[in-house]
Amino acid sequence: MACSGSSDGLVSGAAVRVVGGIGETLGRFRRPRAIAVDRTTGRFYVIDRTGRIQIFEAGGQPLHEWTLPDYALGQPVGVAIDSDGTVLVNDSHYSRILRFSADGATILARWGSAGVGPGQFTFGRDVAVDSTGNVYAGDYGGGNDRIQKFTRDGKFLLEWGGQGDRPGEFQRPQGMAIELFDGLEYLLVADCANHRVQRFSLDGRLEAVIGKVGRGPGEMRYPSSVVVGEDGTLYVSEWGNNRVQRFDHAGNSLGFWGQGGRAPGELGTPWDIDRGPDGKLFVVDYENHRVQIFSWPLAVSGGPRAVSSDAAQLAQAKRTRGEDT
Repeated sequence: MACSGSSDGLVSGAAVRVVGGIGETLGRFRRPRAIAVDRTTGRFYVIDRTGRIQIFEAGGQPLHEWTLPDYALGQPVGVAIDSDGTVLVNDSHYSRILRFSADGATILARWGSAGVGPGQFTFGRDVAVDSTGNVYAGDYGGGNDRIQKFTRDGKFLLEWGGQGDRPGEFQRPQGMAIELFDGLEYLLVADCANHRVQRFSLDGRLEAVIGKVGRGPGEMRYPSSVVVGEDGTLYVSEWGNNRVQRFDHAGNSLGFWGQGGRAPGELGTPWDIDRGPDGKLFVVDYENHRVQIFSWPLAVSGGPRAVSSDAAQLAQAKRTRGEDT
């Protein structure tokens, strides 16, 4: 579905719901960075820089929170919900994967250690789970940008990637998503500092590269996350452009929305994105300390709004990258 009311792909639209705001009490955030939505219940889990994981009802009402076992060195940027309701966390600065019970009361499994060998991590990124329960974990730093694949209980299976800008290589593999297309599953990776999304088979074979650096349709600046919509289209959050962009499976841009700002519908470094069971999109609005929930298509009101300048976008991206290792 192309965006109406704009020849350059821009649309305007307000968030259906805004959840949170700055603070450290239940229901509020201090720079949230990761989200996972339960596709069965609509409940969602959010991790922020206080080292907390908070659970919300589908409508945004806060339910419960727990604190990670360690967080002084840094906080995670990856979370996923397995088919059994357990919660997987790529515990970025502690070089491990944690599996929690759905309420966070129990750590059911943990694996990983610091290093560059199989099953080790430098700075873990996102985590994703395929339909058979295999776990995919991103890692970056020390020239070791890669994706690792594990069994459900943490046995190392394989890895691929390497630091670089050639197809199949990464510079900060950030958000990931499992894509089902034509009966096959693929892994999508937001290759952040290469300004693109890469598609792989589940055994690590490169299938496609989507995007290039820029701010126009089909271009990206620091894509931080990717999710697959109900209809199979792809949504990519770009922290360098303060927007979300929509693509078809072939990588053609179907429009984008967002601009830097604090009003509903505006974004301040959108970090992570996920989809609910009703098709709504949940966007982690990092600098605005909130989660915004959108519906597609967005209502067009008054035509497109300008995005921020290249200089402002790059400065913000550099600040964010410098803050988070």
